[in-house]
Amino acid sequence: MKFRDWKIWLKSKHWTLKWFIILVLLRPIIDNLFFLKNISPFLSPLYWVGILTPVLVIISLIKNPKPIQTNLDKYFKIWSVFIFIGIFFVILGDPLTMESLEFLLKLSIPIYLYFFARIFIQNKQDLDGFLTTFLYSGVFVAVILLYELVINPIRLVESRGMDRIQGSFGDVVSYGIYLTFCFLIATYFYFSRKREVPQFKRLRTVLIIGFLCVLTLINIHHVASYTIFFGLLLLFLVFNFKSNKGAALVLSFMIFLIFYFFAQPIIEEKVAPLLATDIEVYEGEQDSDRLMHGRVGRWSHMVDIFSNENIFAQFFGYPSTLKYSYSFVGVGSHNDFIRILFLSGYFGLFYYLVVLVIFYQRLKKLIGSTKYLTYGTLGILILYSISITPTYYPPFMYIVMVVFAFVALPKQLQQ
Repeated sequence: MKFRDWKIWLKSKHWTLKWFIILVLLRPIIDNLFFLKNISPFLSPLYWVGILTPVLVIISLIKNPKPIQTNLDKYFKIWSVFIFIGIFFVILGDPLTMESLEFLLKLSIPIYLYFFARIFIQNKQDLDGFLTTFLYSGVFVAVILLYELVINPIRLVESRGMDRIQGSFGDVVSYGIYLTFCFLIATYFYFSRKREVPQFKRLRTVLIIGFLCVLTLINIHHVASYTIFFGLLLLFLVFNFKSNKGAALVLSFMIFLIFYFFAQPIIEEKVAPLLATDIEVYEGEQDSDRLMHGRVGRWSHMVDIFSNENIFAQFFGYPSTLKYSYSFVGVGSHNDFIRILFLSGYFGLFYYLVVLVIFYQRLKKLIGSTKYLTYGTLGILILYSISITPTYYPPFMYIVMVVFAFVALPKQLQQ
């Protein structure tokens, strides 16, 4: 979407929807003020956004017409019930504290964002407008990245013997999320705008963002982000072969040359140290609990605790024990499927998987660029869910729930 068209689209939105566009645009700046929460919650824009977002969502749901219900909405509502049961017990176990309020807002993010996105996304133009907004927000992330690389790192965090740049974000994953989704969006527009924009200009945008992604990856040293970026690159090439074999061959040759001349030292210096422990496990030099930087051991320990609880807690979530559960339902599990299991029990995890399956069944009916976008979104969600908790990150959920809402639209509105 051209900037002129984006401005027209923005102005056309009622304030009950426009606030979300502004929030997405400013979110990277807000996230870089993360450190203020350590001074005072009242000084932190993150807390204010966390409180105001669900309030504005409720107002938006009241003021705007309800969308036509689909099977995806139906099962999302069922999943929501089990999520709220888990949240209820989290609050009951630690009532009237700042921590329980914070978890109430964070744990419910996917729920209220999905139902807001269902009224926000009415057609493909709304989807393209939102994706353009996210791409514009990524400009700030790119500026911060270049500042850290060229002038001076804002913050370095040591992990596995390597220094990671983190900016003023809460963790390095934020860099990975923004740049990964910006690459997905740029490649989506490469396909969707082929009749409007010359191929050279579309490819130039993809190459610039791709280059920034590679710079990010080799400086945040995050295995999941490496995996997802190269997965997206492969998906991009596959869809290119379907739509334009000539362009796909040229791109493949360019990527091959880049890898041939530059990849080996990068892999040896930047990637191999991240996998050293896993390789030692496979060679029998380390215990299997050390896999994935010790995550497998953590999962095994936490699942054992969960499995030894009563049947009600296993089916409705660990918080129903009224024990201290923040480490189970927050980022501590380092796996979103396990986190959702702990929060909402077997019932909650089952219906979450049903939602993903229905999403997949609906996206298969799409064609062209939107099919590429939805495949990429689902892939990013699932792959990140293995080692982090993406449904806990608002910027991640902004784009995922918007794409989910688009897939839930009737077919005639997706063109």
